[in-house]
Amino acid sequence: MANVFNVNCMMCGRASGHVREGRFHRLPTAPPLLNQDGRSRCGFCSGNVYLEAEDSPFAPRIVAQNARQQARRAS
Repeated sequence: MANVFNVNCMMCGRASGHVREGRFHRLPTAPPLLNQDGRSRCGFCSGNVYLEAEDSPFAPRIVAQNARQQARRAS
């Protein structure tokens, strides 16, 4: 199973992006996350963010597709 997580705010409920393969990918419509006291905060309202596991059946395909694209770029 691929490790894909959605990054959501606990206060306003908005999505900020995704964590795939250990890297954060910000949504184009979301402001950058804030960093306060070593913790990531929502760029919309400064609320706490949490990771929610992506349970979509397409998540493993997306990760595999991204890996193939990165391999093509590296060669």
